[in-house]
Amino acid sequence: MAATVLETPQEKTNSYKSLLLIHSVKTEDTLIGTREKVLVYFEKSEAIDEIKPGSQIIFEQAPEPIENRGNPHEFDYKSYLEKKHILRQVYLKTGNWSLTGYRNNTSLLWAETIRDKLLRIYREQHIGAQETEILSALTLGYKRELDRETKRVFSAAGAMHVLAVSGLHVGILFFAFSFCFGFLQKRRIGRFIYVVLSISLLWCYAFITGLSPSVLRACTMFSLIIIAGNINRRANIYNSLAASAFLLLLVNPNNLFEVGFQLSYMAVFGIVYLQPRIAGLWRVKNKIGLFFWNLICVSIAAQIATFPLSAYYFNQFPTYFLLSNIVVIPAAMILIPLGLGLLAFSKVPLLATSIAFLVKWIIKIVYVLLSSIELLPHSTPDVVLHLPELLFVLAVLFSIFLFLNSQRAVFLKSALSFTVLLAAFILFSGYKQINRNEIIVLNSQEPVTCFIKGNKMYVISADTLSADDYNYSSVQNIKRQKRLTHTTYLTSDSSFNDNLLFLHKGLAVFEGKKVLLKQTSKLSTKNLLPDIIISTKAADPPETISENCCVINYYPYRKNSKSKTKHHILSAQGAFVSTW
Repeated sequence: MAATVLETPQEKTNSYKSLLLIHSVKTEDTLIGTREKVLVYFEKSEAIDEIKPGSQIIFEQAPEPIENRGNPHEFDYKSYLEKKHILRQVYLKTGNWSLTGYRNNTSLLWAETIRDKLLRIYREQHIGAQETEILSALTLGYKRELDRETKRVFSAAGAMHVLAVSGLHVGILFFAFSFCFGFLQKRRIGRFIYVVLSISLLWCYAFITGLSPSVLRACTMFSLIIIAGNINRRANIYNSLAASAFLLLLVNPNNLFEVGFQLSYMAVFGIVYLQPRIAGLWRVKNKIGLFFWNLICVSIAAQIATFPLSAYYFNQFPTYFLLSNIVVIPAAMILIPLGLGLLAFSKVPLLATSIAFLVKWIIKIVYVLLSSIELLPHSTPDVVLHLPELLFVLAVLFSIFLFLNSQRAVFLKSALSFTVLLAAFILFSGYKQINRNEIIVLNSQEPVTCFIKGNKMYVISADTLSADDYNYSSVQNIKRQKRLTHTTYLTSDSSFNDNLLFLHKGLAVFEGKKVLLKQTSKLSTKNLLPDIIISTKAADPPETISENCCVINYYPYRKNSKSKTKHHILSAQGAFVSTW
């Protein structure tokens, strides 16, 4: 196969991750042309340094389909990549690929190459690894090297949106340009130059930052506003918003299903519609006070509009988002011009050193403040909305919006009706959960079994789960989505007994169901007759078991034609779930 490298390889724990565009496949004596994106993982070696965006490589390893693990409520990584037209992945060892020496130069690869050069400038300033990562995300939209702790702090404090290049960043860039070159608008020819330069600057920035939906939306809207303003036409923000959405969906209809696309347009709609109404509740005459009051109003408006989608996709609510935005938005207004200035004047030693010093300490102070906000009590409570609940909440919000616009009582009644339906649905779901028993065996490398009754969950694993473990995050997803309040963590070797669960020597008895967690247990199955056996070895289960018993296999199992025992293969069928 021959392919073009689309992204600079990103270092992972055991490999380097990148994206390939396969453009030819050789089968025997035939060369077939194709254009398929494939996720690639390179084995760690010094040869990785030679790979650049646009490099062509050849390899023989056949890519494999991307599959989810099939665990309940896990992130649908397969569908996420399918929307980006990525269906397969491949792992390449050092000797299984080679560079051809040729390079492709498309506009996107050119943009990726330029961003790499700009990132190198940041790294050469020695402002600190974490500070460089944050500055790169803030100004260039490069988030691949952000470490997990930084993401957690920004997310928990409600400031993650600042690290995703969006309308805020494009707006700051545009206003900085207007401040420097606004004088061009005084003359007719200058007005034309101003329009060309400003729109060119915005779209160059969009290319360099990766053409994310939020940046595309912002650049399209600002372009329409700039053109309308310079031909003496009043730009209607709602028309600009609708026009930009139409154009982006015309180019790529899959944008509609992108979380960033949805959140971006909901946020802008909320700001445009709600911010003036909230700001009008209090008249502030002091300029500094007015700046912070408008900032608070914008934050509240955006949070109200995006809350349903945030709760549905991310299952959390940043309680102290006002404090966070008061910190990060003024900081972003300073850091973005400084960061771009650092790129422009990197060859001027004294000036570059001064800017780098300011950038470093501003980022340090912001991170310390956000870390303090994140440590406040109840900073990120779980707020879960399932799809029916999301629809009810959206219906309530739009009914309120229509009432504010028309002052008609019918919309207020509609909002109250949808609120009652939402409460009834939540109560009904809670009632079903209380009366349900459930056993879940996760598809994981090590056995992890969850026993759920009402709002309680017992998690039994081979070893103690750590907070960084994939299995732990899978358990947390189940707990969050089912709104469970009590979780007990146990190991299969421990002994435990309460009114719901009995555990001893690898045998668990839960609400009348007997589960053999360890096939190597010394307990005899002759008189035990378990309902579920978890088999971690590629071997036949004991013969003395009930025909109604289900054997859960961690390895592919070839069923004996004479056996009537049910088998569930985790690697092929995903997690095992039993409810009664």
